[in-house]
Amino acid sequence: MKALAIVAVVVAGISVVVPYFGGTYLPVIAGIMAVIAVKEQHVLSFVALGINVVNVAFLSWSLYVIHEGCKIASALDSGCGLLGNFWTWMGLNLVLLAAGVVLHLVNKKA
Repeated sequence: MKALAIVAVVVAGISVVVPYFGGTYLPVIAGIMAVIAVKEQHVLSFVALGINVVNVAFLSWSLYVIHEGCKIASALDSGCGLLGNFWTWMGLNLVLLAAGVVLHLVNKKA
């Protein structure tokens, strides 16, 4: 599990510098890996989840562009679907973070 947590941190770090997939798919993949590894390596897992949340919230300009483009498309009576919404991607990362916290608290020794 330590290797999976390290890979999650590396993928989360790579997602910061990759333009399009770095704001959408890579943080979700890294988040899933981090949630799987949270039982054994909670510190590295929470580092990866934190990088993902900061990346999606503040560093991903591609999500902002997609979101603004969907606002324009909705004004022209054409939709973008669910994946064009910023809060879909942010919500996925926040759910993964909450799942990691719950798993950590459940598995914590008394």
